[in-house]
Amino acid sequence: METDSTGLQGLPIGEHGRPDINPYDRDIDMTVPLTFQSDSLGEVPIRLTADDRLLLGTREFLGLVKTILNEEAHAELASQLAGKDQFETTDLAGSGVGITYDPNTLAVVVIEVDAEKRAVRDLFAPPRDDVTDNSLHPAHVSGYLNLNVSQTHIWEDQSVRPPTVTFDGAVRVGRFVFEGDAQFRERSELSGSSYTFERNYARLVYDQPEQFRRWVAGDLDPETRGQQSYVSMGGVGVLRQRRRFNAFRSAVLQSNRELIIQRESTVRFLRNGALYREIRLDPGRYDYSSLPLIAGSNDIDIQVIDDTGAIQNLGYQQYLDPIDLDPGDYEYGAYVGPTSRTFAGSPDYSGPVAFTGFFRKAFFNRPAIGIGLQASQNVQTLTGQTQFILPNGGRLLLDGGVSNSDEAGQGFAAGASYEHYFDRVGLTDSLTLRADYISDQFATLSNPEAFNSTAYTISAQYTRQLNLRLTSTSTASYIKSRGGFGDSYRLGTTAFYRLDRKWSLRAGAEYAKFPSRFVQGDGISLSIGLVFQPDYRRRAEARYESRNNLSELSYNQSGLNNLNSVGFGGIVSRQDGQALAQGYAFYAANRFDVSASHASFGPSLSDFTAVNATSARVGTTIAFADGIFGVGRRINDSFMLLHPHENLGGRSVVAGQSLAQNDYIAKSGALGAAVNNFLGSYANQTVQYDVEDPPAGYDTGPGVFRVHPPYKSGYAARIGTEAYASAMGTLLLAPKNPVSLVGGRVTLQDVQDGENPQPLPFFTNSVGRFAISGLIPGRRYLIETYGRNGTIGYRIDFTVPKDTDGLFDLGRIGPTGASVGEDQATPPEATPESDESEGRPAGEVDQSAEALEVPEDAVSTAPQVSLLSEVFASPRRSPRPVVVATLDDRDGSAPTSEQTDAV
Repeated sequence: METDSTGLQGLPIGEHGRPDINPYDRDIDMTVPLTFQSDSLGEVPIRLTADDRLLLGTREFLGLVKTILNEEAHAELASQLAGKDQFETTDLAGSGVGITYDPNTLAVVVIEVDAEKRAVRDLFAPPRDDVTDNSLHPAHVSGYLNLNVSQTHIWEDQSVRPPTVTFDGAVRVGRFVFEGDAQFRERSELSGSSYTFERNYARLVYDQPEQFRRWVAGDLDPETRGQQSYVSMGGVGVLRQRRRFNAFRSAVLQSNRELIIQRESTVRFLRNGALYREIRLDPGRYDYSSLPLIAGSNDIDIQVIDDTGAIQNLGYQQYLDPIDLDPGDYEYGAYVGPTSRTFAGSPDYSGPVAFTGFFRKAFFNRPAIGIGLQASQNVQTLTGQTQFILPNGGRLLLDGGVSNSDEAGQGFAAGASYEHYFDRVGLTDSLTLRADYISDQFATLSNPEAFNSTAYTISAQYTRQLNLRLTSTSTASYIKSRGGFGDSYRLGTTAFYRLDRKWSLRAGAEYAKFPSRFVQGDGISLSIGLVFQPDYRRRAEARYESRNNLSELSYNQSGLNNLNSVGFGGIVSRQDGQALAQGYAFYAANRFDVSASHASFGPSLSDFTAVNATSARVGTTIAFADGIFGVGRRINDSFMLLHPHENLGGRSVVAGQSLAQNDYIAKSGALGAAVNNFLGSYANQTVQYDVEDPPAGYDTGPGVFRVHPPYKSGYAARIGTEAYASAMGTLLLAPKNPVSLVGGRVTLQDVQDGENPQPLPFFTNSVGRFAISGLIPGRRYLIETYGRNGTIGYRIDFTVPKDTDGLFDLGRIGPTGASVGEDQATPPEATPESDESEGRPAGEVDQSAEALEVPEDAVSTAPQVSLLSEVFASPRRSPRPVVVATLDDRDGSAPTSEQTDAV
């Protein structure tokens, strides 16, 4: 079907023979939302011409509709609009895309896209990081160093022990990151105590996020799967893992399933007999492969009911693999280097050279599989994983391994688990059974001697959600030991009941049998606890356990990552033969954070101060990015340094998420830039900022940055710009009357090499006042007003004062000879199209307030700059509300009756 590309039939026809989208006899430039099916695609610049034509920015429009057109249709549209900086709605004829302008919402609406030209729409798509432009890029060179000094003093010990100094950080150059962690501390050994330096790790990291791959060289932290064991290694390694680079990846099925709708329809998705979602869809192609599924078997039914009442039922059975991989995805890891068997202090790579690695692959129509290999000269281990999805909604996972060791010979290990999830229309139950066996000779890299004290373990857990408030969990376990260690088993159940949004109750019973040397935990134990949690920061709990006659009362209030944030808490507990009381507090300042705690121990509550220990810690961070430095609080991953422009005169920049409540993360000052220390890797995030007490009219920018930080990256953001000035004035184009409700543009005249300035739009309000931001002090500008029928009315030159601190007053701008107030810009010069009336020469105007019919104070002093919603009243057509940037009417006059009627 051929779509109408204008889409403007709902408006009356104006005097120019087109739909009346502009009731004013001059061009209007705006930036408005572009919407499709009630979704906003972004913003696009438009011009409403005086003769009722709609012009759109071609580049911006093509970029926004890329998400709703398939590749072939988008290429055809781009070819059709090639060579046009702006296009009209008639230029879309034959493209299959129709748009309209809605004057009531000030938006351009894509009213139609032919079904065969639409992109496939994912109905259940998780959030994506690649569809939003980021406003700031990471620094080429950046780094940080976290420093912490802590000390513990035992009051009953007369000796003074040295403090522990820990430091960690990272330096990033391009895509390479060097990171390390070390400490100075007192170390106690059989031969005595010594104050030593210990390296925890130091390594070089190189990420390839496009391939979800990370390379590492230095102190390794190998990942393992299945029956593999962890071992400390030094050398080189590589890891391919999608979830490391896509924090918002949804663990749902991806099987490229599509639904084609021929006419408008209501679509219902039912999962295991329960309605999951009902959606109203237009004709087009839709991808529902991201439909969230539960682990195990899923029976999916899709009902399509079109406008004729016809019903089509589609159905299929599919399973979700909870092996942490999307179907079709794969992951692998490989590490090689000498091993270390030390458990404290710096790594000592005196062990044999070893390899550890794994590969796992998830398939669309069969279970995922995984294999792993660990090998050195002394021991080799081969492991594997797979699973079977059962018809009743359960999953059977099998994993095992075989080993060969010079010391222990050949051995094997095997494990099996069964998981079953029950979806009961809003309530979910789960059952898990697990059994593991390890032979006496099974060896790994970390256990080449095959010291296996446990032969096999069996465990079970069942969670039942009885209703939205009551949940119970029952567990059972049995451990069979070797070498006379003795067997152990345990049975227990715990119920959780939410009394209201703040209070909850927990109660349980357990029977346990442990080997004789652990006899203290044998027998029946009852427990009960009452929890008060009014919000996510505060939690109080009172609990009792009969096993050790334990009574405990605790409270915790977490701190925030804001200036002057305080966290504190305490705990008091008593059990047979022991009592404890402890209190702690945390404080976050702008450039550092401190914490302190005190604990007292004793045999009973009456003598709980027998042993007393006090600990204190202070921490700070030094960070840099592309030559900008700042001191702040601890950085765990990525960060941003925000510093003021020189023309702000030493004013502070603040960074945070809640500026309205004066809750800042950081503030710039004598110790450098404000340090936003709370950014994570490979996820879109926003950083808000503001300037404390900026000069009137100073343009500080959008107030927010959107970033997608790489691993341990730094950003440097200068707040402010050389184009910081704002101008205000009153525009006169004809005798006795200010120019009201007119639009125009402001253009930089003395353009320098390398500059590519864009015209700045402006509007006047009902008494002719206007404001212009983004001007450069000392530079010359040209104001052009839009005249009737697409012409230019007046051209007015002015120069921004070099010494302005932000806001300056142009006064009453008129023809040559117009008066200019004190401390204003260079007097403007105006050139009208024509102006001869009442016997005055062209370009001459009566400057008195009486002649202008405007209150004297409305043109003599500087009004306050703001954004207002101004109601336009057309003298020739019905008025419509339009949002414009204006100056406050200082005389406080209310809107006219015509303006009120327009609203």
